[in-house]
Amino acid sequence: MTRFPLILAALLLAAPAVASAQGLTVTGSQGGTLQKSRDCQRDPGQAQCSATTTVTAPAGQTATKQRLRTTGAGASTTSVTRTNPAGEQQTRTRTLQITN
Repeated sequence: MTRFPLILAALLLAAPAVASAQGLTVTGSQGGTLQKSRDCQRDPGQAQCSATTTVTAPAGQTATKQRLRTTGAGASTTSVTRTNPAGEQQTRTRTLQITN
């Protein structure tokens, strides 16, 4: 009985990467929609996660927000790109250095 948790823990630690994805769509009463998706790829000592949100108005105009976060090797970088219905983009990037 005590071997099973040890074997399971060893298998989980030996796994090279863990990926997860999630998605959600909400439709408003006027016909507009909001779609959100998330995806993460994790490896030992690092991770890369992205999230995309798309809003579509009932008339068809679309705006998006994309976030990409990368961590590892003592740093975490987050980039956020927003695109308005006219297609204009704005990107902001932040990097945090982790020191001892």
